[in-house]
This record gives sequence, structure tokens and C-alpha cells, in this order.
Amino acid sequence: MVHRQDLYELEEAFRLMFRKVKASWTRFEAHGVSASQAVILEKLQNEGPLKVSQIADALWITSGAVTSLSDKLISGGFAERTRSEEDRRVVYMEITDKGREIIEELHLHRQRVVEEYFGKLPDEDIKHMTRICKAILTETQEVNV
Repeated sequence: MVHRQDLYELEEAFRLMFRKVKASWTRFEAHGVSASQAVILEKLQNEGPLKVSQIADALWITSGAVTSLSDKLISGGFAERTRSEEDRRVVYMEITDKGREIIEELHLHRQRVVEEYFGKLPDEDIKHMTRICKAILTETQEVNV
């Protein structure tokens, strides 16, 4: 049986690792595009044109935050607004070719971060960590502490 102290040590180690990985991740910047903006571009590339509200829901941020980040992407030519053919009141965000170039740089940055933190682990440890993380996510899907 795991002692509660062991759980607290695990939580502290996890929290510290998460903060370090997140800090490395958010250091991404390419051509004036931040990590947060790049995540929006990645979402647009993967799912096609989306409304601001759809992006906000998917990324768990406010529509106002998406609008602010999107305005910078649009002014830089990384994304554009398009109107729905069916309902001209509906506005979509769409990635441009210039935005797709940023995604390539984002993937290289992500690869460097992953290698930095996890690259030296043995394959077996990576498989165990992946299994454990997936199990925790599955068990806690409905938990909102």
C-alpha cells in the first residue's frame, strides 16, 4: 500500500516537472508568434476554419483571449477571417500558408522540448509513464476538483 507521503512526493515531483516543461514550451517564439498563438494556428491547421468560440472552447480560454491573440495572427498574415457562405454573419478563422510555416517551427520546438525532458529515459520507462498518464486521465475524466 502506498503511503500518503509517497503520493505527496509524487505530486510535488509531477508539479515541478510540469512547470519546467510548460516553461520550456512557452519559450517558443517564431516571427513574432507566441506559443499561445501557435497553438491556435495548430488547431486551425488540424481542424480547418473555426469560429472564435470553437477555438476558445477547445483551448479552454475565453473568446476575448482568442480574439486578442487572433488579431495579432491576422495582422501578421498568419491567419485570416472568412465569412460563412451560408450565413454572412458567421466569421471563421483560417490558417494561411505563412501560418503553416510557423507550425513547422512549432513542431521542431516541441520535439526539442520532449527530447530535453524525456529523451534520455529508457524505452520501458517511457512506456510505463505513458500507460500511467493515460490511466490517470481515464480515471479522472469526470473529476473536477
